[in-house]
Amino acid sequence: MKKFNYLVVLALMLSGCTYKNNPIPLESYKADYNGDKAQNNASVFLSKVKDTRTDKRTIGYVLENSTKTVALFSDDNFEQKYKEGLGYALNIAGFKTDITKDTASMELNIFIEDIKIVYTNESFDKNLKGEISVKAVLKQNNELVTFNFKQKSAEWIAPSHDSKDIAPFLHMLFTDSINDIVAKLTTLK
Repeated sequence: MKKFNYLVVLALMLSGCTYKNNPIPLESYKADYNGDKAQNNASVFLSKVKDTRTDKRTIGYVLENSTKTVALFSDDNFEQKYKEGLGYALNIAGFKTDITKDTASMELNIFIEDIKIVYTNESFDKNLKGEISVKAVLKQNNELVTFNFKQKSAEWIAPSHDSKDIAPFLHMLFTDSINDIVAKLTTLK
């Protein structure tokens, strides 16, 4: 009986230290845009948002001793969430978005090219790093212009044993990426 108790205690200790790899949720965009406003009657038709990553579920990994131990993933539809968030931010910035492709002063296509989040068990350094790469193709006055946006960030979070602790960081990267695109559009004439 004594050996059994030791085994139960050991099993509880070991199971409490394992990493819980749950899908990482992406929150909807909140009213975070507070940059410049659109110029006179500017209108944007958001034609599409396309996730061009080959693996649309994987968004990063946990790195322990230079080894990728756990893949971080999400089941959310990044195209839909990005399109909703970008549309909302464009409205906040004063762009008209409830228009047709033919009446818009700009047509915008967004391509999500990469999402990479890396978590390490560093104690005294930034242990969560992330990057989102987005390409924006803008058609204005029958000219195509391509902008590349790369949002990078790093921060320290308390030691984590659950992938859901990364969700606020993912949301911040997406919000910053959306805000950068909208801010760029407000500078165009």
